[in-house]
Amino acid sequence: MLWKRYGRLVRQPFRIRLLLWACLVTVLLCGVSQAGELASSVRGPFSGKKILWVDSYHSDYEWSASIEKGLRLALYESGVELKIFHMDTKRHLDEDFHRQAGRRAKQIIEEYRPDLVIASDDNAQKHLVVPYLRGRNLPVVFCGVNRDPVEYGYPCQNVTGMREVNFADALTGAMRDFAGGERIGMLAGNTETMRIVNDHYRQVFGDRLTVYTVRTWAEFKEAFLQAQHEVDILCLRNNAAIQDWEDAAAEIFLAEQTRIPTGSINPWMKKFVIFNLASFPEEQGSFAATAALRILAGTRPEEIPVTQNRRAHLTVNLKMAQAAGVLLPVSLLETAEVIGQEALQK
Repeated sequence: MLWKRYGRLVRQPFRIRLLLWACLVTVLLCGVSQAGELASSVRGPFSGKKILWVDSYHSDYEWSASIEKGLRLALYESGVELKIFHMDTKRHLDEDFHRQAGRRAKQIIEEYRPDLVIASDDNAQKHLVVPYLRGRNLPVVFCGVNRDPVEYGYPCQNVTGMREVNFADALTGAMRDFAGGERIGMLAGNTETMRIVNDHYRQVFGDRLTVYTVRTWAEFKEAFLQAQHEVDILCLRNNAAIQDWEDAAAEIFLAEQTRIPTGSINPWMKKFVIFNLASFPEEQGSFAATAALRILAGTRPEEIPVTQNRRAHLTVNLKMAQAAGVLLPVSLLETAEVIGQEALQK
């Protein structure tokens, strides 16, 4: 009965957009939890080579942890020794802290003397690569960068990498079929990344966009309730920098208070929104490691074109859909990963 009811309510514009969604949806082919530690004691074609990965964030941030999985899978049995430095700039928002983290990364490079540096996300570019490494002899591969790489002077003779693009445009376009209007809201923690992507969103959506940035769970709840009346579609970008956030409490609150279509482009946010069209952070790590091995084998960084991520995965959450009174078409339920079915059994 559920499938038939959803099927009758599908509208023709969504069928067209669904084809675009389906083109983006992929399945992660394999996990990396058993990849193991990489060390110089492992013999391989690059035994004796050293890579330093400078991560802008912290080890238990899901984005960074997934990039690491991609790195380790691509480097597995290569013989490369991998050293990691987390700048921790997601939890520490002070610009002074960011600059000090960049100087500390530079010091580690001088002490460790890696053959190549992988630098992930924007703060590693801003506070390490651009001031200390760009245009020098040490090869650098970047990944997870939100700004246009040209703004950092990339590519150049010793730097190449992968830009991070998200699927917010496609996501909000498809969500309009379930919305009562065209007004779009973006809600997330107040971070440098949000400030970067909000500039892009304002260019795309113009006056239709309202941005809500918060620092605490209390501020998030207030902004979320406010958005239910001010916008027609709400994207929850990230919870990483929101103080006092607890997943269980957030899921209960959102299941009770969601009244408009909600979505996200980060995979760990899927239990909090109706629609999730997420990129794979592992793709960033895999590309960076693969490019690094090519460079260690003799390819010049400038010979590897700067690229961007292409893979995505679609999830729909029936619990949050029920809260908002959104009925999902059978074609979408058959295409996407479906979660939150327990809400239909109550």
